[in-house]
Amino acid sequence: MNLKYLAFRILFLVFGICYAQTEKGNSSGEEQLLLSGNWKFHTIYGEGSNYIDISETPEDIVIDNTNTELVEIQGDWLTKTEGERGSGFYGANYLQRDFKAGESDQNYVRYRPELPESGFYEAFVRFPFASHLTAELNVNHANGITASYFNQRNRCDQWLSLGIFSFDKTLDSYIEVTAITAWTVTADAVMFRPVSKEKMETSVAEKANIFQSDFDDSNWNDLSVPGHWGMLNEFSNYTGKGWYRKDFNLPQNWKANSKEKVRLKFDAVYHIAKVFLNGELVGNHQGGFTPFEFDVTDKLHFNGPNVLAVEVDNSALVGATWNWGGIIRDVHLVKNNDVRISYQYVHADPDLKKGTANLKLKIRVKNSSAQKRTVLLSAQIDEASTPVNLQHMVSIPPNSTQEVQLATTLPANDVRLWHFDTPHLYHITTSITEEDHVLDTRKDRFGIRKIELTDSKLILNGEPVRLAGFNRVSDHRYWGSSEPQYLINKDVDLMKNAGANFMRIMHGTQNKKLIERCDEKGILIFEEVNVRELTNPEFTPPHYPLAKQWLKEMIERDINHPSIIGWSVGNELKDHFDYAKLTIDYVKNELDLYRLVTCVSNSGWRDTATPQNDPNALVDIIMHNLYPFQGRPDEVFKTLRSKWPNKPVFISEYGIQPMATTSLDGDIPEISEWNNSLRGKNPFVIGASLWTFNDYRSGYAATSPEENRVWGLVNTWRQRRKLYNRIENEHSPIQQIEVSDLDARKGNAKISITPKNSGDYPSYTLKNHRLLWSVHDSKGDTLAQNSIEMPVLKPGAGPTENNINWKSYLSDISSLNINLLSPNGYKRFHKSVAITVPEQPSISQIESGNTSVRIHFNPVFGADTYHVIHQNTNGELVKSEKTTTNFLEIENLKNGKEYIFQLIATNEKGISKPSETRIGSPSGKELPPVIWDAFIVGDKLVVGYSGETDDTDYVVRYGTRASYLPFKNATRTKGMTVINFEGDDPHFVSIMKKTKKGESEWSKPRYVYTLRNINR
Repeated sequence: MNLKYLAFRILFLVFGICYAQTEKGNSSGEEQLLLSGNWKFHTIYGEGSNYIDISETPEDIVIDNTNTELVEIQGDWLTKTEGERGSGFYGANYLQRDFKAGESDQNYVRYRPELPESGFYEAFVRFPFASHLTAELNVNHANGITASYFNQRNRCDQWLSLGIFSFDKTLDSYIEVTAITAWTVTADAVMFRPVSKEKMETSVAEKANIFQSDFDDSNWNDLSVPGHWGMLNEFSNYTGKGWYRKDFNLPQNWKANSKEKVRLKFDAVYHIAKVFLNGELVGNHQGGFTPFEFDVTDKLHFNGPNVLAVEVDNSALVGATWNWGGIIRDVHLVKNNDVRISYQYVHADPDLKKGTANLKLKIRVKNSSAQKRTVLLSAQIDEASTPVNLQHMVSIPPNSTQEVQLATTLPANDVRLWHFDTPHLYHITTSITEEDHVLDTRKDRFGIRKIELTDSKLILNGEPVRLAGFNRVSDHRYWGSSEPQYLINKDVDLMKNAGANFMRIMHGTQNKKLIERCDEKGILIFEEVNVRELTNPEFTPPHYPLAKQWLKEMIERDINHPSIIGWSVGNELKDHFDYAKLTIDYVKNELDLYRLVTCVSNSGWRDTATPQNDPNALVDIIMHNLYPFQGRPDEVFKTLRSKWPNKPVFISEYGIQPMATTSLDGDIPEISEWNNSLRGKNPFVIGASLWTFNDYRSGYAATSPEENRVWGLVNTWRQRRKLYNRIENEHSPIQQIEVSDLDARKGNAKISITPKNSGDYPSYTLKNHRLLWSVHDSKGDTLAQNSIEMPVLKPGAGPTENNINWKSYLSDISSLNINLLSPNGYKRFHKSVAITVPEQPSISQIESGNTSVRIHFNPVFGADTYHVIHQNTNGELVKSEKTTTNFLEIENLKNGKEYIFQLIATNEKGISKPSETRIGSPSGKELPPVIWDAFIVGDKLVVGYSGETDDTDYVVRYGTRASYLPFKNATRTKGMTVINFEGDDPHFVSIMKKTKKGESEWSKPRYVYTLRNINR
């Protein structure tokens, strides 16, 4: 299929969509049994390792690259003495080579051990950063050669297990480092660890029986599903295979019935799953983010206990995101009649002139019986004022699926368009009956909206819009990628209030609960399959069956969401023209006829990229990832436009740089300068999606000591950074809200609202918005408030003026707060006007450190920033850096010397009265970690904390009072610990750390809150 633009050079893609989540209790003929909740978890020795717990012992055999007697080097390898991206390495140096494809036979490094005896050894490899994503490690052992592939940008300078192998000391045993594809590879050190015969016999016996129904799992760990095994401290950094088991009984009304089928459905398992039911293999699935299911009708015990066992392998590492291993989303048993609706899709095409909407309904009816079946299919729109009843008789041959297409028109009085400010949703109910008996009923939501694309514009429901958004990494430091509804709701609210309306949300299939929330709250999305590197051994050219499987699983699950306006077949691929053409054609011709399709790129700006060889020539919309190494944004835009003049561009990622630390004072002022490349120019760039909304866990080189990549508006605990406030303004369609004629005593002011111009960024019409204003006293209490219904605010329109009034002569008026709110309640602009200086703040506690102190204080209402003043060792008055948080660290102090500190709060009106003085003295010990978050969920105490490179251990103490913390828990995990707490629910926690130099002080006790109803 030729996907180039036609001579008229404008492509219109018009579509409306629904989403397909069967609602429990609304499907006649279907029953579900939720198998999420508590499972048992265990790992088998030798099938993976927690790398932070691995260090050399006297029994280990370590071979460094400098050991010339045991190391064979073939080819031109360079000796390096400095690790790239700040990564460490073993010994004095390491080896590095730039590979081209097909050079592995002549270019390698082989490490040959001098084994004391034949037997079992666990093999490990260690390397510093290199750019290769699939470096090849070959272990030559007694039973042959075993290959492994490593992303050398991840988990640098750690002992990484290759597995346990049998070695014969009389044979040529070695570990080989090489590559079969192009890129840079490093070779540093390997290790051989003796393994006892008894351990291996135990491991082999477990492997043979672990999936059997009578296997004893009573001593296994308890682990929540959805979840991941990093929720258990001892598996915080575990990579390899893990086993899940669950015992369950079927509901009493479920009986063996030849006219019913039962399916076992997994919403996602990362990354490879092997599923057993009652000791029998049910099936396998490869791919960590897409759903899969198996027919288990004949394997279930209807009159007794059932045992489900799942082997999960998270060895696949892709990019800089974390490989959260486990059953990360819900598990269900689903019982249906033997004839059911297996798929339903609504395509809604609104006629903007007439106000009507044409609906096309595609339904697949599956017949799992051995007889031909004839059923009546009937569908209706629940919200239609007059019945819209679509009917069709369909005959389905035995053991087959029949597809039916129906169409109707929804009248204008029933059509309400889905928009990011007014995300109106409909429901469609479809049923199949046989001889007046209802076999199956399916109820789905959908939305009606229209997307048009020209060579320079994205048009939503007839209006050209220029929109902003974020990349949200499916990640939380405790929940990982399992994300309960509580977290999804919180993130969507945070993103919407920061102006998110359109985004390439992430490179990977998302949790369906997140997509549903975007439907409900109004965020346009491109969803992307998790294909980031075509040299990944999982992918097999030229047909790429696994990538096509993931596309099918993603699109068939999510095809009906009104929030999704397009699909992406991959991210930042190389040499991918053939892949992109294959998969784009596959999506357009077989999976979704209506949505936009793209392949996210970062290569179109290069001189080597041309319309003849770059997939930008194939896509409906160019999605480009932009970073400073490519040059100035204007230059990149100019290059893209010169090569593809007929296609709009969306910046699917842009990032200036990560934050230097995890501090909540983090900000990137250059983002404002970058956005100037869009304001009033480059109109063909229809929007941009910032990298990233949130920090995310990573083993990537140059990651923080807490194992978090620090790019986010919010940290991994969802606490706002200073950057969040900047982006709130950058992503607003309002140029300015000005306040004039403010008279606090008389109780009046004038508020003027000016929208951005049509060529600005972002830019769109605001309808049915409200201006909400309030005045507050110095404590933050509301003295008066009201709202004003706003007229339509179009881009480029002049200022709209509004007079506000409140009761005159109110005392202690401190500030005027103004919010412009969308119809669905989200901020489009926020402004706070200080009327008085802040109240006097107070210092709550001073923590001692080595030549430093950390000053904690109680924030006061109306303050924008805080700073501390003290006298240095020379008696000079010193002013600290400003902070927007509730603590400050003061450095360059003298240990043992007492210092007098005062805190000052500031806002636009000036500075507060200094706090009462507090005395603090550096102790010579390290400062304790900062506790970012502490909460109870279920029976777990979760504590998130800061970290430093030299940290070795952490100790948390906790109890019911700040002055009574009798319980302790030690851990080596970075950034977070999970505690099965003793006694009553703890209300306070404190932390200290151990380093190579000693111990820190204990931190200020922090309050612990409890999370409930996280799945609502």
